[in-house]
Amino acid sequence: MNSWYFILLFAAPMFGGLIAIAFRKQAELNYKLVLSFSGAFLFTIILVHLFPAVFSLLPNAGIYVLAGFFIQIILEQLTHGIEHGHFHGHHHSTGYITSLMIGLTLHSFLDGIPLSSAAMMQATNNTLLYGICIHKIPEGFALASLFLISNYKNATAVIFLVLFSLAAPFSMLLGNYFQQAQSPLLNILIAVALGSFLHVSTTILFESESSAHKFNWKRIAAIALGGVLALMFA
Repeated sequence: MNSWYFILLFAAPMFGGLIAIAFRKQAELNYKLVLSFSGAFLFTIILVHLFPAVFSLLPNAGIYVLAGFFIQIILEQLTHGIEHGHFHGHHHSTGYITSLMIGLTLHSFLDGIPLSSAAMMQATNNTLLYGICIHKIPEGFALASLFLISNYKNATAVIFLVLFSLAAPFSMLLGNYFQQAQSPLLNILIAVALGSFLHVSTTILFESESSAHKFNWKRIAAIALGGVLALMFA
């Protein structure tokens, strides 16, 4: 497994978080567009490449995918939907921040598991890595922003951002251990992670930006670009 996988996976949320610290007002304008692009990118990879791969490797994979889907719903009770765009720019309590940090870290841990599988990476020609990294940028941005809005110091926001950024690389290492040990648990965890991906990506795509349920042309363009690029390079 190449070390640059870990570097990219760690750097993506750090990049988003540091943008929030340095250029928060300007970055907020493009937050939803990056999220929409990443949602379409992941959704396309899931349907075209990941599902065929995991269903060929694991009997009854659908059960574990379904479990992952509902696990993500449970995690949303902690994250309040920040991983798919429910980012609210106002002060939050310490309890809110703590639950969000726990839920988002667990979500990120699931994200890293499929990246340890040679079969998954081969099936997507490494674009799964890029899709997850793109998705991590707005997550890091939202997490750092919430710390700053809640009157935490920049240094504190960076420390928690580093801890969050380590979750996916750590789960990738754990998955690599399972793969080397030829443990059947790896494919089960991958199927669970895909269920989580499915929930997050579809929520990003099908939640509108207004009460009138209208998508603006920029968001439509971002979604279309994400889907087309995933088809072209995966």
